[in-house]
Amino acid sequence: MLLTKGTLENYILAFAVLLFEGGLARASFVGQARFRDASRLRHQAERLAAEMERNSREDHLTALLNRRGLEHAIDQFENTDGPFVAMLIDLDGFKSVNDTYGHRTGDELLARIARRIEEEAPEGSTLARIGGDEFVLVFSSLRTSPSPSNLASNLISKLARPYPGVASVRIGASIGIYSAKNPGLTEMLLRADIALYTAKRRGRNEFCLFDAELDRELQRRHSIERDLHSAIKTRSLGPWFQPIVRLDTEAVIGFEGLLRWSHPIHGSISPPEIMTAARETGMLQLLTQAVFSECCAFIDALVKADCRDVRVAMNVSPRELEAGDIDEMVLNGLAAKDLPATMFEIEITEESPVDPDRVDEKLGRLSHAGISIALDDFGTGFSTLASLKDSRIRKVKIDQGFIRALAKSREDRLLVKTVIDLGRTLGIEVMAEGVETEADRQTLHKLGCKTAQGFMFSKAVPLSQALGLAVKERQEL
Repeated sequence: MLLTKGTLENYILAFAVLLFEGGLARASFVGQARFRDASRLRHQAERLAAEMERNSREDHLTALLNRRGLEHAIDQFENTDGPFVAMLIDLDGFKSVNDTYGHRTGDELLARIARRIEEEAPEGSTLARIGGDEFVLVFSSLRTSPSPSNLASNLISKLARPYPGVASVRIGASIGIYSAKNPGLTEMLLRADIALYTAKRRGRNEFCLFDAELDRELQRRHSIERDLHSAIKTRSLGPWFQPIVRLDTEAVIGFEGLLRWSHPIHGSISPPEIMTAARETGMLQLLTQAVFSECCAFIDALVKADCRDVRVAMNVSPRELEAGDIDEMVLNGLAAKDLPATMFEIEITEESPVDPDRVDEKLGRLSHAGISIALDDFGTGFSTLASLKDSRIRKVKIDQGFIRALAKSREDRLLVKTVIDLGRTLGIEVMAEGVETEADRQTLHKLGCKTAQGFMFSKAVPLSQALGLAVKERQEL
């Protein structure tokens, strides 16, 4: 319409309008393209997020659910009729597959094992792999046939059948079973794990149902874990000291710190139970520091009583050495109190370390400082003949399993004599633990053993009584 006017101004204005409308049209096209791109990207992001979510719930090795996926699946059980059964399946002998055939074969075998479990799993059940060789099967027992016990037997039988390609290794399975009215994964796995541990104690290819007796054991464990911190802080839990004596004169030459705790409800708690509770509650470092502090107090009292030739020993597992800074704690603690390192001894228990090089480095620092390093429970676990080649080892303690009834066992006498002779040849002190009878004491003395400890000489006693034994020994010299 503007063009019909024929004036220059109208031509310019018309041109401007055309440019404006073209811009609007272009903006519309660009906007639509951008909208389409944004929609496409949003849909791609949603698909990617959904895929990542699925992947985060899946064990890619076996195509089963992982721990996170199992948690999500259990949440969906709320609308399902119970009771519910959780089976914790732990493979026996699987580590040998990795050691013998390599991890690739081990991974392939895990996938085959997963398929075997799936074949036996009840309809509607949920199966997950939650650890290296641990599987969890959860299902409603109302809809299941056979019974949980029969199902466990069938699974064990099926998993124990030979696997082509790994014929030289026998795979088995232990199973812990827990039944609950409501599906709560943490509770179910905790109780199934206790049942599994009980099954493993019975041997390979066993299953166990969580029952009232195991429930009492669980409540006891919770009680011990709950009261542990207070017991450490109030020093109602700590080391008592058992004398180490010369076999010829029964003179006291040292002491070993042994954990003692009389629980107000459960009575005497064994050292392994205490250590397990400390690990489970994250208080192992606090417990170790408390034990070391008590050992330092004993050494200080011995120094003041002029008993500098008496040594105090503390048990430390290789796992503790590996994970913590025990070497720093010991060296700094002795230096701060100006205590002689030669009066302190570290007894390495039988637990095998994950990183031997790291443990060796720390043992080297302790040994170089003058601290005696002893192998505890010699003849079992970590303490092997190869350990005797380590120049830092100054003492081995023959496990009490070889000492009890030594006078009546020819085989044990031969073994003990061999260790004593090896120690003498290598310049390593050999002592016996668990001596309880005069007959065993005399036998050890005849075999050439110089030192020992055990109930025959004394049980572990509190620090004040232990100091009294050392001082009395000094006065009688």
